[in-house]
Amino acid sequence: MKEVTKVFMGAAALMTDGSILSRVGTANVALMAQSNNVPVLFCCETYKISSRVQLESITSNELGNPDALISTNCAIDRSGSKETNGNDVLNEWRSVESLRLLNLLYDLTPSEFASGIITELGILPPTSVAVLLRELNQKENDLGSSNI
Repeated sequence: MKEVTKVFMGAAALMTDGSILSRVGTANVALMAQSNNVPVLFCCETYKISSRVQLESITSNELGNPDALISTNCAIDRSGSKETNGNDVLNEWRSVESLRLLNLLYDLTPSEFASGIITELGILPPTSVAVLLRELNQKENDLGSSNI
């Protein structure tokens, strides 16, 4: 992180409270950058602004194949060298009745971790997403009423 001056990431959606829905791991990268005082900028088109607020990453998330979380028979021993073995802990995970693997595809990055949002209209702070949505809806309503 010492050599990083800015972090740019994409967004699947922007929520009205300024939080960002993006691929799993995005919130971790944004947290690390923010804790090191590195600006985090999200690139997102305005059509991806959602009028809803999402408080966590579980509800309304897409699930991936749980088998994608299973090891690829590659382990790292204590010396740091890679070795393959057939004794992966999760090989028989389906037979363990009390175990469910959850492969979330998206996570929610809080607006506090974003320095700015880059759109086709310019760069705006995450706190202005609701204002931008209201302006875009107003323009859409004005165009719709003039066509009647």
